[in-house]
Amino acid sequence: MHVLTVPALLMCAAAAGAVGWSANRLSTGAAGPLLVLPWVSLAASGAVALAVLVLGLRVKKYQEGVRPERFDPLVAARTAAGAQAAAWAGAMLGGWHATIAVEQLSLLSVRSEHEPLWASLSHVASGVVLVVVGWVVEGFCKLPPDDPEAEESAEYRRRRDKELPEGEGGYAREIGERARARPRGRGAR
Repeated sequence: MHVLTVPALLMCAAAAGAVGWSANRLSTGAAGPLLVLPWVSLAASGAVALAVLVLGLRVKKYQEGVRPERFDPLVAARTAAGAQAAAWAGAMLGGWHATIAVEQLSLLSVRSEHEPLWASLSHVASGVVLVVVGWVVEGFCKLPPDDPEAEESAEYRRRRDKELPEGEGGYAREIGERARARPRGRGAR
């Protein structure tokens, strides 16, 4: 699992914004509806953010030793995955509605009703909240390394210009290069 990065989240938001803007232009150009989520979806994204935050605080309390009872490490891994999913969903939600909000801002002087603008701005804020909660909870789920110097050489800290070892220290490569003699016939498996 890769660590969340700001450039990746921004690219996701930009891609969702481009798709959202295009789909909205096609829909409104064909006399269709404005493609903004309904207000009730704010409650759903708030519930997701709250659930991820509660699970993340549970993991953080365990790591700090506040709750010393038995704790399954898979819960921390699942919480980290949920936090990342919330962050990605927030980036997409925010990007989609940000482009719609920009378009609605350009129509501010022409329209008398501003509900679509407020709805899209509310969803942008909801997306930002999901990204922040996901980012923070993912930080709660990281375990400190046993060796302080190991953090510098950890794979997620390496720069992309360094060459990473190929699968399993080269073992997978050696098996592929070796010619294997397989028995053929009825009894061979």
